[in-house]
Amino acid sequence: MKTIFYRRVRAFSMVELMVVVGIMVILAGILIASLPGIQSRINRGKVEAFLAELEGGLSKYQLDNGIYPINEPSGDRDRSGIEGAAVLYKHLSGDFDLNGEVDFSNNEKVYVPRLDYFSNREAKEPRSMVIGGEYMVIDSYSNPIRYIAQPPNLPRGQNRETRNPTYDIWSITDADPGDPEAEAKYINNWSGL
Repeated sequence: MKTIFYRRVRAFSMVELMVVVGIMVILAGILIASLPGIQSRINRGKVEAFLAELEGGLSKYQLDNGIYPINEPSGDRDRSGIEGAAVLYKHLSGDFDLNGEVDFSNNEKVYVPRLDYFSNREAKEPRSMVIGGEYMVIDSYSNPIRYIAQPPNLPRGQNRETRNPTYDIWSITDADPGDPEAEAKYINNWSGL
């Protein structure tokens, strides 16, 4: 006589399925709650990389011209720094006549590629923007990059206002520049000197 073995098929019960779905919902909630922090870290990384690119362009400019582009501080440090975003654009983009295009006909040198307005105005991450009628270098938060540079040999009695010996370049990121504690959030070239 032949013995027949029946295999019992085991399926998930409704309770087990509800537990798994509940765990997935909790994990999704944790992920969604952490997204703003992740996006902020990504933007800060982009700004740090872009500032390094600008510093590389400034070094090349200084090698060719013997001096960094000058942007003297005048009273309000933040206002002077914003004016420096236009100075950076003019000197590093190759757009000296400020029409939004690289001036190849005048043999202008481009120190930071894709900085000119027309090359990146449709870009997902634009590097320059027209703000208040001026072309300016911007960060991932769409804020102007701040830049201050004084001449290397200051007249007697005039103190250097830059925190870095050569120039100050910084991004306010998502901080409010009016907040006294905001500077701790800045990405800059003078921290850790």
